[in-house]
Amino acid sequence: MIFLVPAALLWTIALWRAPAAIRDRRKRPLWVAFIALAVAISVKPVDVAAALDRALGLHNVAFLCKHLAGIVAAHSVLVFVHDMADERGHGLPNSRQNAAIPAAAAAGLVILFFAAPQPHEADDILTAYATDWRIALYGTVWSLFLATALGSATRLCWRWGHHPDAGLLGRGLRLIGMGTTIGIVYAVHRVIALALRFFGVDALPPEADGSISNGLLFGALLFIIAGSTLPAVPRLKSWYPAHRDLVLLRPLWFDLTSVTPSVRYEAPRSPLVEALDTRRSRTRLYRRGIEIRDAVLELGSRTPAWLREEANTHITRQGLVGAQAAVTAEACWVRAARLGHAAGEPPASKGAIVPPAGGGPDLYTEVQALKQLSAAYHSELVRDFARSNRLDTR
Repeated sequence: MIFLVPAALLWTIALWRAPAAIRDRRKRPLWVAFIALAVAISVKPVDVAAALDRALGLHNVAFLCKHLAGIVAAHSVLVFVHDMADERGHGLPNSRQNAAIPAAAAAGLVILFFAAPQPHEADDILTAYATDWRIALYGTVWSLFLATALGSATRLCWRWGHHPDAGLLGRGLRLIGMGTTIGIVYAVHRVIALALRFFGVDALPPEADGSISNGLLFGALLFIIAGSTLPAVPRLKSWYPAHRDLVLLRPLWFDLTSVTPSVRYEAPRSPLVEALDTRRSRTRLYRRGIEIRDAVLELGSRTPAWLREEANTHITRQGLVGAQAAVTAEACWVRAARLGHAAGEPPASKGAIVPPAGGGPDLYTEVQALKQLSAAYHSELVRDFARSNRLDTR
């Protein structure tokens, strides 16, 4: 179960980054890195590895899959770090690793894995077959490649991350550098453990050795995830309020446009689907605000003057004043008009176009006004008025 949280987190980040990676090739290396890391962590648990081995009919092949995914992840992180630094640090030396190096390392792992006899399933082949020179060499190739790739990434992260003009990107690179540094320690630890086991020296019990390896691995992942997502924090800070307000205004929007469907730009989707769709939240919020206002205008054109006057009188009796009274009165006659329109009863007389009770010159102030209208519209005070003054009762 200890691997469930990081695996779920990595898959979530990979799915979240997928649309941007498809659109922009510069973001693909990091996306590939997260997918590869997610695969490696997902097959790490013994039960999952054993199930994969049984499905493929090969002993311990899950370890090969995990290490191949690790090679892809390490190379992708190096490419990503190079690209991040190269965007603003054109004077930095080229640290991009040639694709032939990870390809050669992967080929070496495959050859050594299938060359080594593995008569039974093992919790860890680097421990169970530690004295087999092919497995020892397998582990050494894997660890040295990892250390080399992460070493290159670390040098670049620390060099550019401390640049005075790096800003949030620099802080992200420094965090990634901390993660890759821990990753180097993890690789060195694995090489030392392999050498000791090959010569029959048990410096640490297998459980303690595994705990140290897992701790270093999780620490490296934590810093790499934090550093790679840090530059996206400003976008997340602007996206979240827009998406939150988009979801919050849906009930009002759906209620009003159900009786004025002509104002809808698109057919409505289920609340869950809409909440889970994180794309273009600001644009969709802008469109939602327009459609709510258009629906209110259309209902207002069918609302007689006496209903608005009745709403103002009702609100005055409740002791409300100022902007709150104006917004609540608007919510009263809008809800009453909506009920009458839904019942199919025409109003007794034609209404007139009136300006909204609240609003503003930009999206933020307009959304705040619509949220006030929504809160009033769904209040018990407005519901009572609408039930008592529905247009078809006059």
